[in-house]
Amino acid sequence: MKHSTVSLARKVKFYQLVVFDQIVASGSLVKAAGALNITQPSLTKIVQELEYFFQAPLLVRGNRGVTATELGELISRRARSMLADLRALNDDVEAYRRGTSGYVLVGSLTSASMSAIPQALHLVKQRAPSLLVSLRVGQMNQLLSVLQVGELDLVVGRIPDDWGWRANVGDLAVVPLYHERLCVVAGRYHPLHSLPTSPWNLMHAYPWILPPRESVLRNSAENIFAKAGMAPPADFTESASILTNLALMQDNQTLSLLPSAVADPFVRSGMIKEVDVGEHLAYGQVGCFFAAHRKREPSLSLLVDCLKKVSQTTAPGDSAFSPAATLSIINH
Repeated sequence: MKHSTVSLARKVKFYQLVVFDQIVASGSLVKAAGALNITQPSLTKIVQELEYFFQAPLLVRGNRGVTATELGELISRRARSMLADLRALNDDVEAYRRGTSGYVLVGSLTSASMSAIPQALHLVKQRAPSLLVSLRVGQMNQLLSVLQVGELDLVVGRIPDDWGWRANVGDLAVVPLYHERLCVVAGRYHPLHSLPTSPWNLMHAYPWILPPRESVLRNSAENIFAKAGMAPPADFTESASILTNLALMQDNQTLSLLPSAVADPFVRSGMIKEVDVGEHLAYGQVGCFFAAHRKREPSLSLLVDCLKKVSQTTAPGDSAFSPAATLSIINH
């Protein structure tokens, strides 16, 4: 008699296969009953139910115990395969609950993707090697838009001073991480490096690289120029490409304003040098953004914990870190 998959699933219980596999492995009903902590009559009933369904003997009883028939061995072999998958499923579920497996989609500004996020990912991989993190770098307004519709789980970026810049941002939850500063940089042999302190009015004579107009960094740059009493550069190139910006600065004439986390590795390598402007240029606070209406999965919470730990113990790009604050809700 041929059984359909549906009828097999209805009639044969998974627990019956677990019991049968234990009997075959033990070679004894008594030992199997002890291992499973059930009575021998209950064990015998399960075997009889399986034999009735398959309409054939599954065990041969002898003086030294029981052995599987050819059909019984086939069923036992298949049962072991399914049990292995069940154990794997159980392990995966437990790992998911602990946050040590899963898939997290993260959006980030360039500054965070070059400092806090790489350090946090090292911690994540130590705690959860199976957790996959996919990173997308972009502008803040673009990243928050896709965060709202669920294409990202998390965005790491600067917390705006005025939330009016993004009228449709919706309800967001944010965990502040650390404070970032900005720095003026140029090629190693730029003339301004020879001055003890570089007056802002001298910088206007040189070409600049400025962030795109729609970026948060561009707004910060314009505020810094205004505070310093410097007219906005007349000769400038708009670029968000770090590699392009580095190449442009090799003329030892072009200036750029970068987050310290972005500039620092290239300053240490000798490709560019920070211009001494005689003051601290605050960029603002960087944090983790969430869609407030969505539940945070354990894997996402693990990544956030690692970001908070990095922010509290390390200072990439000479950023002045502050302890991460309690999760707050921003409503609009």
